[in-house]
Amino acid sequence: MIQILLLAAFCLLSALRVEAAPFDLRFDRLNEALGLLPDADRVSVNEVIVLLKKGDHPGALTRLKELNSSNPDNSSLRLLTSYAMLQLGNLLGAYEEAHHAHDAANANSYMCWFYSKIALLSGKTEVCKRELKHIQKAGDMPEEARSLERELKSKKAK
Repeated sequence: MIQILLLAAFCLLSALRVEAAPFDLRFDRLNEALGLLPDADRVSVNEVIVLLKKGDHPGALTRLKELNSSNPDNSSLRLLTSYAMLQLGNLLGAYEEAHHAHDAANANSYMCWFYSKIALLSGKTEVCKRELKHIQKAGDMPEEARSLERELKSKKAK
């Protein structure tokens, strides 16, 4: 019985893993929330960004866990954490962190776009559609909104 449960858990976790994010981060869209951090934490965030760009996602995630513990409501830190998790193949963790980023008081339309992308990858099309409406209403990411709309329609067609 235990072996069956372990096999089922393994299959579930495997289904929730992805290879890597099929998109790049827009670091420029994170500046507003990152600017709210204390100076020492902004230095650490700059180091995290270097780690992410180098592909050292485990190292970035370790640093981000520390930063999130002292700044739990910073949308950009949560988004960076989500991205690192996604790059490591942890779609469930990436979705949860994207949700935190989206719900933070200092979130912006980019957080909606990122959350919608993760939701689409997770098969949560209703969340994706809802966030797409927010992005379209904000109006500051028209190309991204059109691209996301095409991806959503393509996913529905399959």
